[in-house]
Formats: sequence, structure tokens, C-alpha cells
Amino acid sequence: MTIPKGTLPPPPGRPSWGGGEELPLLYLGWGQRDFAKDPLAMHYDLGTNYYLLLRGEFVVTTENSTQTVRGPVALLFDPDCAFGISQTKKATVEILVWIWQGRPVLNELCPEPGGFRSLNLRPASVETLTDLHVRCRNEVALADGQLPRTLGALRELLEVEILRSNQSAPAEDEMRWKLAHAWMAGNLAIHAPVPALCDYLRMSPSTLHRFFRAQTGLSPGAYFRRIKAEEARRLIREEKWQVKAVAYHLGYRHPNDLSRALADS
Repeated sequence: MTIPKGTLPPPPGRPSWGGGEELPLLYLGWGQRDFAKDPLAMHYDLGTNYYLLLRGEFVVTTENSTQTVRGPVALLFDPDCAFGISQTKKATVEILVWIWQGRPVLNELCPEPGGFRSLNLRPASVETLTDLHVRCRNEVALADGQLPRTLGALRELLEVEILRSNQSAPAEDEMRWKLAHAWMAGNLAIHAPVPALCDYLRMSPSTLHRFFRAQTGLSPGAYFRRIKAEEARRLIREEKWQVKAVAYHLGYRHPNDLSRALADS
């Protein structure tokens, strides 16, 4: 059997956009599909397919395997991968589709030659990726001279978000902790650090409290007071600052407030 090469159109009435080969983006598809009623036939495509299954499940068939996938998940199909999509029972699924020229910009996302990758998505990433699809649709509708450049930028954002969604929680927490500590260390004179840090990290106060407890065993306020006292001691001992100068530098209202903080820490 000869497997066709080229983008297969969706069933009549399904929302989609098809560009020209002069653009980095070849195709966009979105919305609900019933692959039991209208399966996607086995085919090779002209670029890398990015399928986001937001809700539901379907069956991916390649020349070498058959796999059932459940959303939310991202599937990346290599241009040399022949694949089809079907469903074992009638049920509506929701998908987003991009077909981009060439292989992924980020090497970490590249499927094996002739294969595909399946990457689970966190719920928070689904909203971001959905927004990126909308932005791509808006850009191709605008179709001005900046279109190739904006599409290239949106592709990188798409790939970064898919990659980020698959990073382990410890790695994410480590980066967030570095940001939190650096922010506190750079804002030691502030009088109300918790609301400002919540805004900076986009966390609720309760989430921030749990996060600091997990990282340090202390509340955010207690940790802030500790590193503030440590900096005061460093300035006095190593830099030979006067207590009064340190107190005002670090935002204490009176030198006695600094003395009490050092005695308590």
C-alpha cells in the first residue's frame, strides 16, 4: 500500500487554516473531532506535526505500533513518520494542531527519525498552549510582513511550554526557590515582603507559605527576618558598618529594632 504524503484536510466544516510552503507554519487545526466517524488516514506529512489532545482519548497508529493516548498530552510526529488517528468508539475529543516546517527548534523535543513522541501536559500548560494557538490564528489572519518572524517566535514559545510542562517538579521548585531567595536578598529593606513576593512569584499567600515550609522549614516572614539579620551581621563584622547605618540601610525604623532582631535570631 502506498502511503500518501501531504497534509490531509479535516472533515467539512471543521475549523482549520492552511498556509503556503513559504511560511514556517503549514497548517493549523482546532476544535472537536470524532475520529471514530472521521478517522485520519495513514499518511506522511510535509513537516513536524504537533498534536495537542486536550480532552478525551484516541488511537495513534504508525507502521510499527498502535498506541492509545489520553489527554492532556502533546504528540510530536517526525516528518518521516507515517501515522493515522482513530477511535475505538464514538466520542468527541478536543484537539489543537500545528504543522511546522522542518523539525523542532529545541533538540530536546525532537522525535526519533521516523517516529513520534508523547509528552504529558500539566493543566496549567494547557491554558498557555491554547492561548499560543489562538495567537497563531490571529497572526495568520493579520498576514502582514512580520508574519514569518512572529510565527518563528510563537513556535519557540510553544516548544518551550511543552518542554516546561514535562520538567520534573523538583527542578521547577528549585528554580522558583532561587528566584524567591534572590528576590528577598535584593529587597531586604522592604517592610511587607510577603504580599510583594506573592505578586512576584504569582502565588497565593497560602501557597507561598507551604512552599517556604517545604524548602526551609520556616514561614516566608521568618525566613526573611533570618536572612536580613545575617546581612546585618555581615555588614557589621566584615564591612565595619555602624549599627545605626546598617539599621537604616536595611529598613529598620530605629537602631534598637535591629539590636532586638539580632538578639532574637
